[in-house]
This record gives sequence, structure tokens and C-alpha cells, in this order.
Amino acid sequence: MWQYLESVGVLEKGTDEEIKAAKKTYRKKYFIQYKKKQRSDKPEYTVNFSKENGEHERVVLSAQKHNMKTSSFLRVATLAYLQRSYIVPNRHQIAQLERLLSDCLNEIKGMTKVKEKFFWQREEKLEHVEKRIIKLEEQIWELFRNPPECPHHDHQNKVT
Repeated sequence: MWQYLESVGVLEKGTDEEIKAAKKTYRKKYFIQYKKKQRSDKPEYTVNFSKENGEHERVVLSAQKHNMKTSSFLRVATLAYLQRSYIVPNRHQIAQLERLLSDCLNEIKGMTKVKEKFFWQREEKLEHVEKRIIKLEEQIWELFRNPPECPHHDHQNKVT
């Protein structure tokens, strides 16, 4: 800013009002350049949602459910859709569920380490439970991070 004020010559000869006006002009030019650079680096889009058919309310409620601002939710939801991933509504709850399953698996592993001579059927059952929990843990992980795809409508190839 000081270089601009010196180049205009207002610092040496200008009044307080002229300096204020020059600063205002500088800020305006700076802001215009900044916004132009921002738009080239991070394009913005305007999206409208209808209040009449409930689109707006659904988007706002979903954003609130995910503890996000509406604009952040729209960005995250769009990118998640493109990556075919799922936005977890409550990451803390999911982490607790995963920890619980992991603790359960660890307990079963601890139980199966103790070998009993006459209870071989018991070991076999515990191994079966262990395998089931591993499979359940994998399924939950997959479901939360890669939900089933929504059916897409192919408008171009649609026969009417």
C-alpha cells in the first residue's frame, strides 16, 4: 500500500482526505485483483434450491445432521458423490462402533489362545466366531466408506 501511496505522490503533498481517498482506491483495486485471482484458482458456482418442493429444507437439514455449514456440506457431498464414497453423519459414533468390534475381536483372540485339551469343539466355535467378527468388521468398514451406489438414470439412452 505504501508503495502505491508514494507512486501517486499523495504522501508528500496530499491532505488527510486525499490520503484516505488514495487508500480507498488502493484497497478497491487490490480487492478486485484478489477476487479475480480467487475466481481463477477456485471457481464458484451458484446453485438454487426450491423451497416450494422442499429441496432447500432437505439440504439444510442434511447439512445440520452432518454438523456442517450448508455450503461446506454441498461441496463435500458433491465430491463424495463423484468419488462414490459416503459422508459419515457422525464420525465419532462410527469410530466407537469400529473400536467396539475391534475390542470384541481381541477378546475372542485372547480366549482362543488358551488351549484346552478336552474342549476342542469350544475352540472350533470360537474360531468360527472370530472369523464372523472379522467379516462383520470388514463389511461395516466397507459399508460406511463405500455405500451402495444409487441407481443412475441414463437420460441419453432412455427409450420413451
